[in-house]
Amino acid sequence: MAASLLAAGAASAADPAVSAFHGEHDNYDRTGLSVRLGPVWESDWGVWHAGLHPELELSQFRYSGSNDGPNTLNQAGAVGMLRMVRGKGSFQPYAELGLGAALLSRTDLGPKVFSTTFQFSQHAGLGIEFAGRYSVGWRYSHYSNGDIETPNNGIDLHQFLIGARF
Repeated sequence: MAASLLAAGAASAADPAVSAFHGEHDNYDRTGLSVRLGPVWESDWGVWHAGLHPELELSQFRYSGSNDGPNTLNQAGAVGMLRMVRGKGSFQPYAELGLGAALLSRTDLGPKVFSTTFQFSQHAGLGIEFAGRYSVGWRYSHYSNGDIETPNNGIDLHQFLIGARF
């Protein structure tokens, strides 16, 4: 009976999804929310379904080390995320790659100096979609100014994500 209720309420891959995430690396962490919109392109490649989704994100970076400097900054960004989902069962593995742009609320965080509030972002992730609606996963994200100005002290994070489609 629980399986039929989950199947009846299952969302499609074209439906918007919301994810909460948190991750850290060294003395830096990032917590935020993202909204993945329906695909602007999609195709089936055998057992894989590929979709290019716009994703909007808001987050806060935090520095917890002992060096001087501001310990938080806010970030807003937009990402083009290629997401590939395998199969059509109750548990579907996925892989994703994304490129985007972000705006930071300041150019420094602890000892890091980003030089520009505009940053490029790159993302790669793996996870599982389940019950036709939910997902859990891991995502690696890199933010840097792409050498627009120096110094170009980027930031890298490993994040845990949980999400749901509507």
